[in-house]
Amino acid sequence: MAIKVLVIDDEEDYRIIISEVLRGAGMEVRLAVDGEQGLRMLKENPADVVLVDWMMPRMDGEHFCRAMRAEPALKDLPVLMLTVKQTADEELEALHFGVDDFVVKPFKADELLARVRAALRRTEKKPA
Repeated sequence: MAIKVLVIDDEEDYRIIISEVLRGAGMEVRLAVDGEQGLRMLKENPADVVLVDWMMPRMDGEHFCRAMRAEPALKDLPVLMLTVKQTADEELEALHFGVDDFVVKPFKADELLARVRAALRRTEKKPA
């Protein structure tokens, strides 16, 4: 069974690039344009891992993570934050609101896959 990944990013170019990389690795990818849509999608059909952009309109990555962690069925789901933010203080802040790891934009495809696979290993999910 394919690993299910939910990608939440308001930038279409990043959604396309990320989905191509992950689908190329045999993963099933669903796309959302903001945290509100992503949260609805997760409640309907949970994923194995989530990649969420930090800065988005309507519901940003921080508020998405806080809302997701408040849902008992979703609270342990691994979350990778997609971000242009790179300071130690910003990373610490994100860890406090529920992020498990970071993917700094722009990213290399190999790094993206490695971080997704590492998150899956921590939850004992095996990538395709």
